[in-house]
Amino acid sequence: MNKIKIIKKGITQLPVDTIVNAANKQLQAGGGVCGAVFRDAGYSELQKACDKIGFCHTGSAVITPGFKLEAKYIIHAVGPVWKGGNADEPKKLYSCYKNSLELAKENSCHSIAFPLISSGIFGYPKDKAWRKALQACLDFISENEDYDIDIYFAVLDDSAKALGGKTLLELTKTNSNKPKSEKTSETILEENQKLFCLRYVQLLQTIDWDDDLKDWCRKYSIYEKIVTHQGLERMLHELLSEAYDSNIVIQDYGQIIEDSKLDQQLISDPSGEFISSLNKKQLLACIAWHFRRDHFCEGSLISESIAEGKLLKYIQALLKGEYTRPEPGEL
Repeated sequence: MNKIKIIKKGITQLPVDTIVNAANKQLQAGGGVCGAVFRDAGYSELQKACDKIGFCHTGSAVITPGFKLEAKYIIHAVGPVWKGGNADEPKKLYSCYKNSLELAKENSCHSIAFPLISSGIFGYPKDKAWRKALQACLDFISENEDYDIDIYFAVLDDSAKALGGKTLLELTKTNSNKPKSEKTSETILEENQKLFCLRYVQLLQTIDWDDDLKDWCRKYSIYEKIVTHQGLERMLHELLSEAYDSNIVIQDYGQIIEDSKLDQQLISDPSGEFISSLNKKQLLACIAWHFRRDHFCEGSLISESIAEGKLLKYIQALLKGEYTRPEPGEL
């Protein structure tokens, strides 16, 4: 059963699957919660893992091992600096929590502990920070009724705990009075696409993190007998099949690319800036381009798009919603 609990305790001491670090965009060790996480996890190992990732946008989250912590993982979420509320701070703070919860689910975490992100030196008013944090968690629970996860908030003083409890009670009452809407065909389609991403982002990320697997993918050829990593080849073929079944590979991708005048060199080797400039339909078209253009049967999807982490970038962006808002009528 899903639950949200607010406790007075240091976040690094909690026996959960993953804790959330209130990170900065450069993923460097800092003060407050961030400093405590780096200290208890082991500064050298954690900083090395963060340096490998390099950067995280405000409102987004990335994941590393927990190293010396009891928690298996650390999710690093970058909250917004409070500028009065007129610079998309509420949207970005909400996104921090939702993206962190999605990452937890992707990595099969069934318990997670948050600090009250952005409410320290970033200056976000605590009452407003609680409201966004708890609403994001309640929304995630509502949208993932089949996934069991315990959500904890670790605070260090009684006033913060009391304010969080009061806000949670108010939001729980409000949410219980909302009517449940029936799923539309568009919602079902989006859920299928999301399910595909959740199923395969961890596999693609594992390949991207493991030099041996990356090297195997680079050398992959359909014309040579597979001796090692036969299980990986089978999973990658399942990835192809499910990509078509879940409509990740959309049929009109070529027309969308042509109409949008997208540069094929950028589609082939996307930068973060290029991906964030796409709307959802364009992003799906680029994913389909990699599946269709690369002729999976000849192995080039594996040896090029997967080995070099290009497909992973698109799948992560789709999963996290890191694209421009779609126009009315678009996927």
